[in-house]
Amino acid sequence: MPNEKILEQYNAVKNNVGLFDFSIEGKITVKGAGRVDFINGLASNDIKNLKENNGVYAAFLNKIGKILSDCIVYKFKDFLFINLSIIGKNNIIKKLKEEAALGKSEVEDATLKYGLFSLQGPKALELVSTIIEGPLELKQQYECSIKKITINNNSKNNNKTNNPNEKSNNESYNNEVEVIITKNKRTNFEGYDIFVPAQYYNLFKELILEKGKKYNLRIISNDAYNILRLEAKIPLFGIDFDEKNILPEITEKAVSYDKGCYVGQEIVARVKNLAKGITAKKLCFLEIESNIIPEKNTKIMKEGKETGFITSAAFSLELNKVIGFGFLNKGFYEENMEIFVDDKKAIVRQI
Repeated sequence: MPNEKILEQYNAVKNNVGLFDFSIEGKITVKGAGRVDFINGLASNDIKNLKENNGVYAAFLNKIGKILSDCIVYKFKDFLFINLSIIGKNNIIKKLKEEAALGKSEVEDATLKYGLFSLQGPKALELVSTIIEGPLELKQQYECSIKKITINNNSKNNNKTNNPNEKSNNESYNNEVEVIITKNKRTNFEGYDIFVPAQYYNLFKELILEKGKKYNLRIISNDAYNILRLEAKIPLFGIDFDEKNILPEITEKAVSYDKGCYVGQEIVARVKNLAKGITAKKLCFLEIESNIIPEKNTKIMKEGKETGFITSAAFSLELNKVIGFGFLNKGFYEENMEIFVDDKKAIVRQI
């Protein structure tokens, strides 16, 4: 069972709202006249027909269909904004920069230029609306908007700046800040990501915490997040899958089968059309009848035979049992199949 601190954080997200700091995640901006065609030729999902101020879950693959990174690609009027894990960003930023000129595009690593806060829970929308001082109408997952908000610096405790061109930190003044807000459920509850310019990271966090008092806001730790994202059946690149996996082993949610060619498409299409979606192994969700959390790479067994391994696990407060992700070999990843983890019965669920 999770400790009292984690339980408090979990219940904050379940009943009110929790604050997650994902600033370490990768961010890439792509500009230029050819940006849409450029990224559409590399990403597994349809960017070309994506509506403005919307996003889509996708992946970048190599020529043999192995995953370089999964990501979310957001389309704005003048640029594309890509959000992905820091491991994934490191895998592809060099590749994108090398090929950008041919694609009539400009690629920038914006990871350190933006902080990323995420508000998750049934009161998340209400809190976001309070922060931006107006309504927010993002109806579907990954719909997005750019908003200008005013952040007031009324700090009285910092030393005065030595730069005569800068305002003293002891003075009260307003900053008009442009932020990117996206609808992104990272748990089973309502959720919104907010990308804020890095120079306003601390001020914006203070603003969230101040406005959040009304909603019993809590800062959420990685341990609590792990439970929440597993309950939402969200696997993570670098933890549950990596560059050794082909995309059909993980998900079809990142794939458009109707778009034109992209790098790695041949392998993805072959698995779909010729193999009928059957792969040598597949990432599955597991419900384990136990309260003991298995370690990463714990063997999954069936009738005394090793059939796979655990990638991540946690104790679910919702189901009152251990849940997790694991790879299962062909013939053992059918829905509702019974397998065993540390001699404890487990049920296979599809992601």
